[in-house]
Formats: sequence, structure tokens, C-alpha cells
Amino acid sequence: MPTRLQLPQGASCFSFDEARARRALEAQVVSTFEGWGYDEIVPPLFDDAATFDPSLASKLYTFTGREGTTLALRPDFTSLVAKIAAGRLRHVEAPLRLYYSGEVVRYEPPRAGRQSEFHQMGLEFLGGGGPVADIEVMAIAIECLEAVGVTDFVIALGHAGVVTSLLDEAGFPVEDSRRKVVVKSLSRRDPRAVADALAGVGGSELARLALVGLAEDDGIRLSLDQARTALGGIERARAALDDLEAVTNALEDAGLGGRVALDLSESRGLDYYTGLVFRIYGAGLGFDVGGGGRYDSLLGRLGRPMPAIGFMLGLDRLALLVERQLGGGSGEAAPATPVAGETLGRSLQRARDLRSSGRRIRFGGVA
Repeated sequence: MPTRLQLPQGASCFSFDEARARRALEAQVVSTFEGWGYDEIVPPLFDDAATFDPSLASKLYTFTGREGTTLALRPDFTSLVAKIAAGRLRHVEAPLRLYYSGEVVRYEPPRAGRQSEFHQMGLEFLGGGGPVADIEVMAIAIECLEAVGVTDFVIALGHAGVVTSLLDEAGFPVEDSRRKVVVKSLSRRDPRAVADALAGVGGSELARLALVGLAEDDGIRLSLDQARTALGGIERARAALDDLEAVTNALEDAGLGGRVALDLSESRGLDYYTGLVFRIYGAGLGFDVGGGGRYDSLLGRLGRPMPAIGFMLGLDRLALLVERQLGGGSGEAAPATPVAGETLGRSLQRARDLRSSGRRIRFGGVA
């Protein structure tokens, strides 16, 4: 029976210059993480399926372990890093500044910019609360893009507290499936779908109108001032806007205001986000290259309560963005010097001399 040579749908494979370019990008991003005082962590490739966020359950690649437990290939890093911080690193005093770089596997329907196997680079600031930590993480995200040469990008900044407080005030119980419908409809800018999901809900009329307004983009989505006027009667929404104002003012003072665009409809998809949330978009792509946010409740559920914020960049998408904005990457290899000698030993000695000076060689043995 002949061997199938085609890779499975959703699998990734890179070679030659493409692989070199990706390694170069990874090195630049990791160097930025290191420069801000973060330490590397290499989480396991798989863990108990229950470790990962329930919203990813339908996207997990699971298998049964030898002991009969249900295991899953990691679909993201945040849950694993949090588990390790609450367990193996429990003796390490907070705050913990940790970064990672590696493959994740998550089922994605085939379409542009999405594979089931992809590479994430990111960091987690565990024990970092308030605007100081928020600003640090956003500054690192901006520097990562600048380090690889990307100049035309923007960070869409929101706060999970805006949307969640409106959903609560609108009368949705936490377990109501219509909450997810509203969140997805907001991300699609679909006011009709939001209105349909809100039909028959008996909560605050102000909250319902505000949710539709966020989808319509009637001004409150992109303006803190207009949002304060529209949401002034909802205390939790006001608190979220205060958080955002502190962050945006600091970024403006640092000369980074032009890198940020307010988007109050942004709430991200994973259920554990509790505060600041953002996505990173680059000109020339129709999808984000990364994002992150604050998830202050996750560590508490694991027995080590502390605030936390993090972000990640998708290496595959970042490489595509660099290619489109810069016309390629730094993946072209230096020419290799052919090495051959009168004897195998002398040829090897010559090869080693060239390698000690950093030269790239192609070993040929005896001439």
C-alpha cells in the first residue's frame, strides 16, 4: 500500500528560507521579551483536557492516556502557564514575568490565515495588577512589532467589563447561550443579530440599547466621552471606562497614542478575560496577528489568587504581515563556502577553521 505523501489538512510545514525567516522573527520577539525582564517557560505539549478553557472544548485534539485519562494537545499557553504558576512554581514569589514560544494545536475551519497547527509567542505577567502592568504589556506588544520592522499596525483596545456589565444589566444569566451570540455578533459588527438575541430579555433598556449601539458604531464604540454619556447609569461600565482612560492617557503621554484605537465592543472570545482586552491588526491583513488581555480570576480558580495579564503573537501571521509590508523577511541564507582538501583530515580541519570564524560551509571531503 503506497504511503500518503500529503500532509493532513491544517498541519503546518516550513522549509529553507521560509523556515529561516520565521526563526529570525521568533528570535527578535523573544529578545524583546528578555529585554523587559521576562523569563522563559516551556510548558508541556499536552495535559489533562480539563486544564484548558471550556470555550475551546470543541477545538481540542484529545486522546486517551495509558492511565485512561483524557488528554489534549495544548490549544493555547495561558491555561498551562497559570496551572504551572499555581503548582510547580507556587514557591516562587509573585510577580512572575514569564514568556513562551512554541506550537499549539487547535481545530480551525480551513480559511485564510488559519491553520490547526500554529506557533504562538507570548508572555504572562502574573501578579501584575492595575494600569502599570497593563501599560507594560501593551508597550512590549508594540515593541515586538517595531522590532521585526512592521510600521503600519494598530492595537484595538477594549475592556471586557464594558460588554459583560451590559450583558448582565440586559438580563442575561451567565449560563445563557445568547450571551455568546451577542459577543460574536458584536465582533462581526452585526446590530441586527445583537437585537435579535436581545429580543424578549427583560433587563435594562439602557443596556440593550448600548449593546446595539456598540454593534452599529454610533459613536460610543470609539469614544470614551460618548461612552460615558451613554453608559453613565451603569456603575461597572463606568469603572471599566476609568481603567481604559488611565491606560490610554499613559500611552498618549509616552508618545504611543497613535498606535492605539479604542474599540469598546472588543471582549475577546475566551471566558476568563476580566479587564483590559486588545487585538493587534496590521495593514495588509484581514485578520489580527495577536492579542491579549487581563484575566484576574483564572489563578484564583487554581488556588493561587493573583491578578494577571498577557498577550500573544501568532508567528505564522506575523511572518505573513512582514512579507506583505516589507516584501519578505530575513530568511535568505548566506552562501556556503565549499570545503574539500587533499585528505579527509585536512578537509575537516579547514572546515572547522571556517566554522570557528562563523562562516557557513558545505563540506565536500576529499577533493
